[in-house]
Amino acid sequence: GCIQKAQEELFEFRRRIEHLPFQNEEDLRQREIALGRLDAVYGELYQLRQLNSQISGMAATAELLAFRDLQHRCGLAISQIQRTLETLPAWQTRHWLQQSQKREHDRSATLLKIVSWSTAVGIVVFLATLTAALRWISGPLREIARGCTRIANGDTSYRLAQISKVQDEFADVVAGVNCMADRFQQSEEDLQQKVRERSDQLLRSQRLANVGFLAAGVAHEINNPLSAISMAAETVELRLCQRDDADSQEAKEILRRVAMIRRESLRCGAITARLLDFSRADRAVRSTVDLAQLIREVLDMVRHLGQFSDRTIEFECERVIMAEVSEAQIRQVILNLVANGLQATDAGGRVCVRLTEQVDNVVVAVEDNGCGMDHETQQQVFDPFFSNQQSGRGTGLGLSIIHRIVEDHGGTVTPFSAGAGQGSTFQVRLPRRARRSAAA
Repeated sequence: GCIQKAQEELFEFRRRIEHLPFQNEEDLRQREIALGRLDAVYGELYQLRQLNSQISGMAATAELLAFRDLQHRCGLAISQIQRTLETLPAWQTRHWLQQSQKREHDRSATLLKIVSWSTAVGIVVFLATLTAALRWISGPLREIARGCTRIANGDTSYRLAQISKVQDEFADVVAGVNCMADRFQQSEEDLQQKVRERSDQLLRSQRLANVGFLAAGVAHEINNPLSAISMAAETVELRLCQRDDADSQEAKEILRRVAMIRRESLRCGAITARLLDFSRADRAVRSTVDLAQLIREVLDMVRHLGQFSDRTIEFECERVIMAEVSEAQIRQVILNLVANGLQATDAGGRVCVRLTEQVDNVVVAVEDNGCGMDHETQQQVFDPFFSNQQSGRGTGLGLSIIHRIVEDHGGTVTPFSAGAGQGSTFQVRLPRRARRSAAA
């Protein structure tokens, strides 16, 4: 049974060797040698099997010796088979290892080439993509940076063009920069307007200061001869009245001329008094005053003047509004503004006074439907001695005094008019509390 099993395994092993792939002559030669040895061993095993079947029929003595000899020969054959079998697997293993190493080497080389080429292509694609992305990002950013620099250098009218056709982050940035430029431009225009207003205010203040300084000296110098002229005219008038021919036509003409001298001298005295008021610094005591009540008192006084009985005067305010002001000076401001509005209207005209309050300010608006003002008149309306009234009806100091008083209170007075014949509005804005420096 053992010999038959060895034959079967040897036959299976020989069949496997026959089916091995060989590609060179050395491998074929080794295979032929191995197959020859296997065939020799297989033949000896066959003989052993034949002998084994004959052993059972031998005699006990002579046949036993022959059996022992045959057993020795079988042992030698088996040893040779074992050596052959031990040699063949080693040769097969080396062959398979060489083939496997070669295949793995070829496979590794091929894989390495594929990986190398793939890596190179990937790097090239990555660099190309990165370059394109950088250009796609840096290009618009450079445009935005140049636009921002141009705006920062003072060109607030410059606007960035839309870089992208789609609504992406760049479009949002461009819209934000343009919005910022709009605000910068608006702020610059507001600042320029404020600079112009402050410059005009400074020039006006300088003119007012110069006029005030000059007016103080002129008023003092003129008051003395005016007093003498007035007293002399009064004396002449008294003496003419005491003469016997006072009722004559010549005496009446002289009295009329003397009365005119007195009247005009008094008018000049009133002008010099206003000049002195204009030149004086603000030393009035300020207190908390109900402006609504103050304006009502001024309007009641003006309504009783027969000169303006054919005009309508309105007042819009139904509650108490308090402010810390000089009562006498603000009364003069309201009186001058209302009188100015009445003088600017014809018979049947209307003057409306509105009083409103804000968080920190009170606003008095005097509106009339009179002759109105053009732009040039609005620019000059606060200049001393400027007047667009008929000759002899004004001194040109009323609005200048108003401007001076309101500025001393820390407020503003602003004229508004749509043009000639469209009426006028003067808006006075006063702080609710007096400035400490001004109040002192």
